[in-house]
Amino acid sequence: MISVVVPVFNTGRFLPRTVEALLAQDFPRDRYELIFVDNGSNDDSVDILHRYPGVRVLHEPAQGSYAARNCGLREARGDIIAFTDSDCFADPAWLSSIDEGFNVPGSLVLMGPRLPANDNRSLQLIAAYENQKKEYICESDDPSIYYGYTNNMAVRRSVFETTGMFVQRERGADSIFVQKVVNAESCAAVTWCPGMAVVHGELNSVAAYFDKVKTYSRSHRAFRHLTPVRPLSLKERLEVFRRAVHERPVVDSAWLMGLLIAGQFAWWLGGLGVARSDH
Repeated sequence: MISVVVPVFNTGRFLPRTVEALLAQDFPRDRYELIFVDNGSNDDSVDILHRYPGVRVLHEPAQGSYAARNCGLREARGDIIAFTDSDCFADPAWLSSIDEGFNVPGSLVLMGPRLPANDNRSLQLIAAYENQKKEYICESDDPSIYYGYTNNMAVRRSVFETTGMFVQRERGADSIFVQKVVNAESCAAVTWCPGMAVVHGELNSVAAYFDKVKTYSRSHRAFRHLTPVRPLSLKERLEVFRRAVHERPVVDSAWLMGLLIAGQFAWWLGGLGVARSDH
């Protein structure tokens, strides 16, 4: 049994596609449950969820997506807990890929690709780099570079019994959780699962990507005192870049390099905002 846990807060514009993608999985319907946890939405999100038979709707009054995930986790019946977000659309093979991914000996946490919401060339290049970066990290034996993202993560339920639930903070609790796992077990406990893909509905433009980068930078600065996770070094980034552009035209390589340089500037801007607020 797989329990899918999805926090919800004012995402009515995405929810029909999110729910329908999960109901259309090529995985036996009697082997998974869908748990959506409303976190105080004031749009039509809850009404939309109640249109779908077989979807459990819970309510978590404590603000924050990790509080909502913990609420769903407490009610989940599955041996595997799969997390995604209410603005993400799972590939039809998402659950079957998760089921197969846990056949890897020692695998406790699975991470999968996140894809952009349109075919924009720049976004496709960025996604190729970002997903190659996650794969590179999951192949590494350096625990300091491991981080998590709960819009596409699956975890054996037994892991929460030893590490505890997510820390209830605004951001970064997924990375804190993954760090706990690799330090308690090994880096091999966190596995890259390429077939476990979701489309991120909000990632629909390069500007949206840069906004996400700034958010991740602020998040990293806010939780780095709690866990030793670090950004990749320049040497590591260049290796990821080499893999991402392998067999691509030179013009794509040059364009992606420009986008990544702009992304580094966005990361710096995001961190600068936190640094100023600290004084």
